[in-house]
Amino acid sequence: MKDYYNAEMINEENHPLGESGTYFVPSDGSRDDYLQFIEEKIPFNDLTEIFGLHSNAEITSAINTTNLLMDTALSL
Repeated sequence: MKDYYNAEMINEENHPLGESGTYFVPSDGSRDDYLQFIEEKIPFNDLTEIFGLHSNAEITSAINTTNLLMDTALSL
């Protein structure tokens, strides 16, 4: 349970889940409040920090995606 339960997360309002502060524990509320939180506060594209990666990993991923796209276009 120690891996999944952290009293600090519950006791602290909007406890941050990463260094950037983009991800944090939402305040108590109704189901609609949580859905609104997800729609407004959670980025559409996941940041590398949620996977424990350095921000440069996003650049590497973008380069690899571009190379794959160009290789596919050239093969056609």
